[in-house]
Amino acid sequence: SMTPSTMKITASIILSLQLTSVSSASCSSSNFLTSRSKAFCNHPLKLRGGQQDDGIDETPSGSYHGNYIAPQGEQPKAAAIVEVKNPPSTAVAPTTTAAAPLASATSKSSKLSNLQERTGPAVLMLGATFLLLKYTGEKGLIGLILLMQLGLYSESTGVVEAFQAKKGSSIDKIKSYPFQKWWFFMTAMIFSGRDLIMQHTSLTGDQMNLMNFCMSAASLVGAVIQLAMLSGPGTEDLYREYLGKLACCHFSLLFLVGQSSFWIKTVQEYGLGWVLFPAFLVIVNDTMAYVFGVLMGKHKLIPKLSPKKTVEGFVGAGLSTVAIASPLVKRCIGGDVPNLGRHAIILAVYASLVSPFGGFLASAVKRAHGA
Repeated sequence: SMTPSTMKITASIILSLQLTSVSSASCSSSNFLTSRSKAFCNHPLKLRGGQQDDGIDETPSGSYHGNYIAPQGEQPKAAAIVEVKNPPSTAVAPTTTAAAPLASATSKSSKLSNLQERTGPAVLMLGATFLLLKYTGEKGLIGLILLMQLGLYSESTGVVEAFQAKKGSSIDKIKSYPFQKWWFFMTAMIFSGRDLIMQHTSLTGDQMNLMNFCMSAASLVGAVIQLAMLSGPGTEDLYREYLGKLACCHFSLLFLVGQSSFWIKTVQEYGLGWVLFPAFLVIVNDTMAYVFGVLMGKHKLIPKLSPKKTVEGFVGAGLSTVAIASPLVKRCIGGDVPNLGRHAIILAVYASLVSPFGGFLASAVKRAHGA
C-alpha cells in the first residue's frame, strides 16, 4: 500500500498536471512542480512498492493517462469525459424594448416614402387622361380603353409565360402558340366590340355573328390539331403546359378584356360621366386604403394573398369613398338625373366592397407565379 508521503507526492503531481501542459517543456518551466514531479514527467511512474522519501523507482512499471495510472502490460482505459449539457449562459440578453418602436417607425417612414413616390406618377397619369378626354371626348376614352385591354392581356399572359420559362418550359416547341394567343384576343375583341365595328363599317349584325362564330370554331380546331401533332418523350408534360397557357389566355379575356368592354357600351349609351365617376371612386378607394393602412394599419386583411392590405385600410377607404360619392357624382354627372344621390351611394358601396377583390386576385396570380 502507498504511504502517506507517497500519496502526497502523487496528489501534488496530479494537481500540477491539471494546471500545466503534459509536455516536458511545460513541466520544466512550471514554478509549481517539485523535483519529484519533474522526475515523473521525464520517466514512467512506479505503481507499486514506493518507499517514503527514497525517490521514485525509475523501473518502468506503469504509465499515467490523465485520470488514472495503468499498470505495466495493462490496456489503458478510455479517459472519462464529463459532458456538461446546456451550460448556463452568462451573456446578457439584449433588450428589445427600444427596437420594436424603432422598427415600427422605420416601416411607417418607408410606407410614407413609397406613397410620395406613387403620388407623382398618379397625378401625371390623371392629368394626361384629363387632357385626352377634354380634347377627344368619348372617342378618346374608347381608344384608351382599347389600349388598356391590349396591355392588360399582354401583361397577364406574360406573367405565366415568364414563370414557365424560368422552370425550363419546352412550350417553345409549339411554334403556333403566339399566333393562337393573339387569335383568341382578336376573337374576343370582335365579339365585345361588334356594335362599334358596325358603326364604322358596312357589316351587319348577322355577318358579325357569323364571323365571330367561325373564329371561335377555328380556335378550337386549331388547338386540337396542335395537340395531335405533338410527339416524343415528355408529351404529357407539354400537354399540361400548353393547356395551362390556353386557360390563362381565356382567364384574361374573361376577367380583363370582357368586363372592361362594358365601359365602351356605357360610354355609348349613357355618356362619358358614368364611366369617369366609377373610375374616380376606385381611385379614391385605393388611395385612401393605402393612407389608412400606413397611418393606422395593424390587422392584416388577407395576409396570404395580399400581406400589405389591412382591415383598417379597407374600412377607412370604404367610409371615405361613400363620403365623397355625392359631391363627386354631381361634379361628373350633374344634378338633372333622378335619384342621383342613391345611385352614387350604391356605386360607392360597390367600389368599396367588390372592386378591391380585383386587386386581391391580381396579387394571387403574381404570387403564384413569382412576379
